[in-house]
Amino acid sequence: MKENIGVFVGILVWGTFLYWLVTRIAYVVDDQYLRVMLWRLTLRKVSISDIAFADTATPFWNEHWCNTAFVMKRIVRIRRKTGWIKNFIITPANREEFLRCLQSRLH
Repeated sequence: MKENIGVFVGILVWGTFLYWLVTRIAYVVDDQYLRVMLWRLTLRKVSISDIAFADTATPFWNEHWCNTAFVMKRIVRIRRKTGWIKNFIITPANREEFLRCLQSRLH
């Protein structure tokens, strides 16, 4: 019985750590790329020239890079011009501000 409690506590601690780690993901738009970053490490980047448009739609087939468990009011879809999976989903804290910043880089 005590082994089961240890396993349960270990899974709980590991799950809490992973959730905390996901909430550290940030989205950065610079002159060349939209970057998904964990602290200073770039996890994923999409070239600004490869972005067709950005909106708040939620398509079925997409690549998720969410940083929260509560995504409904924060979803931003980046539609890429190339690639097998063209929809790229992110969840910035302020999606309207993020969309304005991204639109200014696209034009």
